[in-house]
Amino acid sequence: MKTLKYFAAIFLLLSLQQLYAQDYNCITASIQEVAAESRGRWLPSEGNLNVLIVFAEFPDDNYDVNNPKWVKGSAPQNMSGWVDQTWTATPTQGSLTHFFNEMSGSRLHFTGKVVHAIAPHARDWYITNYPYYGRGYATKDIIQGLDATWNFAEFDNWDFVSDYNHTNTADTYVDMIIFVWRNIEKDMIDKSYYLNQLNFTSNFGDLGYAGDVNVDGGLRKVKTDYGGYSSIPFGSGVTVRNYLTEDPFRNSIHEFTHYLIGGNDFHNGFGFWGMLSAYGIRSYVANSFERYRLGWVADSTSYTVNNTTQTLTGRTLSDFVTGRNAYRFVINTSPQEYFFIENHQKTSYWENNAPFWGSQDGTVENGIYVIRKVGTPNQTNPSSWLQLIPADGRFNWGVNQSVTNPWGSGQLPVFKQLVPNKDSGYHDNQWIPFSYGGLTSPQPIFYTELYGYPIQDIRFHGDGKDAYRMDYNQVFSQWSNPNNQRTTSQTTPFGFEITNFSNGVYTLNIYVNTSQNASPSKPQNLSAQFIGSHPQITWDANQETDVGSYELSRFESLLGWEVIATLTGRTNTTYTDNEVYSNPHQTFTYRARAMDQTYKYSVYSETASVMGTLGKENYSKNNFEVSTKLNLVQNYPNPFNPSTKISFSIPQKSQIKLKIFDVLGREVANLVDGVYEVGKYEVTFDAGKLSSGVYFYNLTTGNNSISKKMLLVK
Repeated sequence: MKTLKYFAAIFLLLSLQQLYAQDYNCITASIQEVAAESRGRWLPSEGNLNVLIVFAEFPDDNYDVNNPKWVKGSAPQNMSGWVDQTWTATPTQGSLTHFFNEMSGSRLHFTGKVVHAIAPHARDWYITNYPYYGRGYATKDIIQGLDATWNFAEFDNWDFVSDYNHTNTADTYVDMIIFVWRNIEKDMIDKSYYLNQLNFTSNFGDLGYAGDVNVDGGLRKVKTDYGGYSSIPFGSGVTVRNYLTEDPFRNSIHEFTHYLIGGNDFHNGFGFWGMLSAYGIRSYVANSFERYRLGWVADSTSYTVNNTTQTLTGRTLSDFVTGRNAYRFVINTSPQEYFFIENHQKTSYWENNAPFWGSQDGTVENGIYVIRKVGTPNQTNPSSWLQLIPADGRFNWGVNQSVTNPWGSGQLPVFKQLVPNKDSGYHDNQWIPFSYGGLTSPQPIFYTELYGYPIQDIRFHGDGKDAYRMDYNQVFSQWSNPNNQRTTSQTTPFGFEITNFSNGVYTLNIYVNTSQNASPSKPQNLSAQFIGSHPQITWDANQETDVGSYELSRFESLLGWEVIATLTGRTNTTYTDNEVYSNPHQTFTYRARAMDQTYKYSVYSETASVMGTLGKENYSKNNFEVSTKLNLVQNYPNPFNPSTKISFSIPQKSQIKLKIFDVLGREVANLVDGVYEVGKYEVTFDAGKLSSGVYFYNLTTGNNSISKKMLLVK
């Protein structure tokens, strides 16, 4: 049997015998197994599926007519690479055959043929004769034209019996045609008119509502719409628009996957990956829910939880995409709620390449990811039911300004991240409710505030803080941020801790009601600000009752990180650094970590910084001068307007250059150029003639060079 590993407490296991009785045949009291036959909903997810891909264009298409990807009137440049005609274990790299081979573990043999076709009539003709149905009748015309020379029998191999039940026999209906259109409206002045009148307002999981099209002398049919016939509920194909300006390969995967998984309700949440991906896609790859649903999980050992408190130590998790193994934690059986745990190491072609025209919006970092699936799919708000839970946690958010929507009409809110809130806060991959200036709809983050100014926010595209990994955020429990709560903000029995990483494989301890055995969670909400003459550092107390102390460290460019205090007691979370004074001179950065009563440390908190002067004796001018390290201090103030001070020190007499560059690498100022003695120096940079933005200052001497970034805000 093919299995997906998961763990559940005993009170959940008692009801597993009835869980998904329709979807899966092999049920045991402790392990959910996927039967060997195909599992797709309207088409099989296993076996041989032969498709026809039609690259279509209108005869009056005048958009970018000489684009080498698809020259008007000719076949697309890469048409032959889209799908293999015959299945092998080593398909053409980057093809749909290759994609479904890797996603399914070679269970779905996706093959086909490609053809280029031109509709017999211009767009206005279809609008005049078939208003709102032009797409379907253009599709019908092309199919009837192909019927003169093509045999459609090779694309009729499956009979739909019922949902998730297919037989490998012809049923007189063509199984799948993918129509990929070169251009719909980009060459028109009134673009929305042509999209609406031709019924191309988006890509579609159908061929356009022109009824059944007889082919092969009436022996077979192509169903251009869905519904109406119980024998083929979702039609014979899908439509993908605007090859040159959108992502036709991704969209073909997406629309076809609706046949495998279900309707629009099954769209994924924002900002991660999946075949039914939504806004902010990071890669094409199927996520663990999709593979679980389709029976594409790996053959692997399963572990049984047989009591209400159990710790499973030393469990391993290799790359999810190439290995297809993941953990599934059953949160609740009604409604069906799961956690899926995946390890991404980007060893797959599909997480390192954007084939053909398309590109992924975001990036996948290496590490372990947590995906939460809740009970019922939600077409209106897909991120509410299947969402990535990023490792940087949940926060409170505020909105106090808006910007003009660059992607459409109206205004968009500008979010400001406030304090961490693991229980009722929101993460940056979900819709965040707010109220400001008449804008009240929930939104994913498009803009955030930086130094009071709105900037486009890429966090839900991947910001390097979404994956669990060693030394960053390696504990997932009821006390961590994010925590293991279900949709109703109730904690669950499940948790894990990363204990090792080697050669792309993570080792985990998995907890069922035993997360207190893990190391403490990462301290939250660390801040540093001057109270009087010295900085005061504070953070939120850990909620684990066995936390006994905190270790506080400080970083300074010459001395590096050093432990400056150990604070005893779980709630002892405030410290005044009497060695640093408020005279702004250089940057001091702080971090904290918790230790429990068994001497296990948490990972370090996020950092916080202040500008000040160190009062320790060993930081005298003499020590500064005999240092063997070239040093460039962060400018102060930063951000600045219009001037700022830049300090540096040199360990020996040297030729020194200090220059300022803009973000394009162009030199905008030369502050220092000469021979300097050993010592510490400070210069003033006046940017009165420059525009707001990010600049870089670079200190060079001999073969050594140091650069830092600063922000001019006018």
